[in-house]
Amino acid sequence: MTTPAIERAIEPAIDPIALGPDAEVLYHVADGIATVTMNRPQYHNAQNSKMTYALDEAYRRAASDDAVKVIVLRGAGKHFSAGHDIGTPGRDINESFERASLWYDHVNKPGGEFLYAREQEVYLGMCRRWRELPKPTIAMVHGAALPAG
Repeated sequence: MTTPAIERAIEPAIDPIALGPDAEVLYHVADGIATVTMNRPQYHNAQNSKMTYALDEAYRRAASDDAVKVIVLRGAGKHFSAGHDIGTPGRDINESFERASLWYDHVNKPGGEFLYAREQEVYLGMCRRWRELPKPTIAMVHGAALPAG
């Protein structure tokens, strides 16, 4: 059973982090609760790079906002998350993104260096940073919840 404040917070809402209903992550704040929604339900919220960078931005916003007291992570659709994106049409493994860490861009690197640099930035580095969030974070898990690809 959820409280009325949580029920209001999980209503679909689009904030500037979400550029439209097809954005990978939706962000909404109400009553001290930042709700971060993984929004790739057609792929069971498989996490591509675009989604992880958007999650990183959402967590940064929530951590910086004094009005936010708790963060709730949820998944749109039938499942919480299918883990890392290892094969959807939206898989963006060959794309460059603005770096969030000190790791260099993985694109055009030879052999295993390509995957190693990408994993350090997109998954390991971000997950370590998220684990250190200074606010309570709740995963609202439903359906499948896979830890990786």
